[in-house]
Amino acid sequence: MSIDGFRRFATDAAGTSPLYAALADQVAGDARLREVFEAAGDRHVALFFAVVQRVLADHPDDPLAEYYASFGGDRAPDGELAGVFESFVLGNRDRIEALLVASDTQSNEPLRAAQLRPAFGWAQAGLGRPLGLIEVGTSAGLLLYPDRYGYEYEFADGSVLECPPPVSSDRREDVLGPVLRCPIRGAATAKTLGPFVTKELRISSRVGLDVNPLNPADAETRAWLRAQVWPEEADRLARLDAALAMAVRYPARLRKGDAVDILAAAVGKVAAPVVPCVFVSNTLGHFDAEGRAAFVELVRALGSRQDLVLVLKEADSVGLGLFVERPAEDPSAPRVESVAAVLYQAGRERCFSLGTAGPHGAWLEWAPAML
Repeated sequence: MSIDGFRRFATDAAGTSPLYAALADQVAGDARLREVFEAAGDRHVALFFAVVQRVLADHPDDPLAEYYASFGGDRAPDGELAGVFESFVLGNRDRIEALLVASDTQSNEPLRAAQLRPAFGWAQAGLGRPLGLIEVGTSAGLLLYPDRYGYEYEFADGSVLECPPPVSSDRREDVLGPVLRCPIRGAATAKTLGPFVTKELRISSRVGLDVNPLNPADAETRAWLRAQVWPEEADRLARLDAALAMAVRYPARLRKGDAVDILAAAVGKVAAPVVPCVFVSNTLGHFDAEGRAAFVELVRALGSRQDLVLVLKEADSVGLGLFVERPAEDPSAPRVESVAAVLYQAGRERCFSLGTAGPHGAWLEWAPAML
């Protein structure tokens, strides 16, 4: 990673993580630290800091932990931080370099479920049938539980639509999912959004597909997912912990493999009258152009043989724009994702724009329209 890459990261991180902003500036000016991080090649700066935080979790008494709110520290970046950080990184260089080579950023923000929940409710309402969820790019599968989370949607006028998490009817001790809070932008109201989030979501099956699925019951998996949360993001860490506990309590099927190779089998296991609901969230951008083309071809082939719905939460260029012409994106504009659906009934393909969304569950603008 170049010096400029660390400096850009420092600028971008300043509003969210003063600690990471200070550390990125330090690495940009310290050749010995950059040499450690070069073990990962030209990858995201966030990976480097996630690895450091993961190693620090095994050394909670190290002075560096005093700067990490995620470990109970409350010390702001100061004149001693640089020396403490350098000492920790160089002192644990072998472990850090090994993790940089072996690891990749594969976060799993459950708050994105608040943006997907209306889309699933919309699909169920339109089809009038239960859904069999199939997530492509599932990570630890935390988005496969839209029916087990609680939701609070806050509108521009200050009103809030509350949807508490369901309580299990079985006699075992229940583990509730966290309540996901999502601001609603635009003209949507509780009256227009409510029908798609307040009615029971009927999910008959759920399966996640990934080239490297993460098992939420595995302690090291949980530690790595926690390490990818920035130190100051206490709410996000608490949300992740609650979602992981629920996923352990109610395990979903996670299958390893390339989606183009294993998606057809997953769809084939969803028997009528249940409708397969394939969905992607910040996944197709990781495919190359050839892989995205193969994915689209496969979805269309599957949709020609049985009823199916594809829900997308991606940038237009790697999401809805793969199926229907969309306006060109402004590269200088803030990042916005498109929430959309491609519906197949009796072999016919129909595309719908359902709204737009901010990254990592930040906000949702709900405005369904057929294209």
